[in-house]
Amino acid sequence: MTPRQWRQQVLAAAGGGEQRAELLDPVAARAAQGDLDALEDLLWAVDALRLARPAVRRLVVDEADAEEVEQDVLVAVAETISGFRGDARFTTWLHQVARNKAIALLRRRRPTASLDDVGDAARISSIIATRTALDDAIGRLPEMYRVAVVRRDVERLPYVEVAEVLGINVNTAKTRVARGRALAAAHLRGIR
Repeated sequence: MTPRQWRQQVLAAAGGGEQRAELLDPVAARAAQGDLDALEDLLWAVDALRLARPAVRRLVVDEADAEEVEQDVLVAVAETISGFRGDARFTTWLHQVARNKAIALLRRRRPTASLDDVGDAARISSIIATRTALDDAIGRLPEMYRVAVVRRDVERLPYVEVAEVLGINVNTAKTRVARGRALAAAHLRGIR
């Protein structure tokens, strides 16, 4: 199939996630192995179909900022495609890259808080302490629960993708996430 034919098929599948994924995943795998033609096709698809946009717009409201992040995502894909292992769909990997780039932009643009304001400093300290405790609780989970909770609650993957990444059925993924959450909550409450 020529690059033009492939691009036409990708455009035709623009509304169908599964069909599009079947076209993108093999190209992403080739790009991850160093195939520059595949990388070019992949970058075209990310840009032309605005594949990163949903993940970016979940975090970035301003249109100009969203476009800036989308451009950063293209660069990041080109630089980090070798890290795509194919454990999940390319679009799942892409959305994580986009999310990270959006968060980076928000951090750069975030106004700095004055530590002279005791109320803000206390609130920030409380947030940091809570996050540290939560990270510790998740870190103490048995691996099968920890991985499921991280994929669902930290990476915000849908249960279907959690199941796909872990190689288990959706109901098992839901069970592992629920049990992992319960164990983490018990740790946070000091119950063992």
